[in-house]
Amino acid sequence: MTRESPLQRALHIAGIIGAIVLIVVVIWLDIATGVWQDLVILSGLAAGLVSFLLTVLVIDRMVARSNARRWAPVTRLALTEILHDVADDDESEIARGIIVARTIPRLDSTLPQEAWPAELHALRDLVVAERAALADALSRWVEFLAASADTTDILQHVAGIGLQLDRVRDGALEVELTPSAATYAALDTEIATCNQHFADLTAELQERLQESIPGRKGRAHRR
Repeated sequence: MTRESPLQRALHIAGIIGAIVLIVVVIWLDIATGVWQDLVILSGLAAGLVSFLLTVLVIDRMVARSNARRWAPVTRLALTEILHDVADDDESEIARGIIVARTIPRLDSTLPQEAWPAELHALRDLVVAERAALADALSRWVEFLAASADTTDILQHVAGIGLQLDRVRDGALEVELTPSAATYAALDTEIATCNQHFADLTAELQERLQESIPGRKGRAHRR
């Protein structure tokens, strides 16, 4: 499930080519000139450099890919569990590939200011519950995902949602302390941003799960 950008792939290929060229040069110098026999310290440094390049550019990647294949079923389970936690329970049918991302209800701009406290109280309760569920899902799998698969972007998405939920909670408190049209609108913007984070994470999880099973295609629906 490792994903590389075109630039990363190009750099990796260039590194392998450079390592091969270096190895060829070292071997040629040894055969043609015998220079390493006269410069024992430099020959040891050259051998160490060649070993380091082979380990970093070839052996480590082979081991990582082997581990990823070995743990692929568990990785799928972990990503599926997280997907269940960020999908809307009422509107999603995960078994059929229909996924609707969770959303925080947007503020009702038609409410009079006297009704804001009740709306904000309900919003804070929901945000606390969503953050607790997200933290629980992350705590169950973060060590495994960080150690066994290239899922950095997914873990960052999850962390980003947690931070955005904190911003929504802080925004609700600010509206309570200084109620105004400006703070109310700013809070609604933070909620929209949070919902976008949920949608982005849901889409990323679906993409990863589809990639892990060739030929399987799911459908993602966002609100």
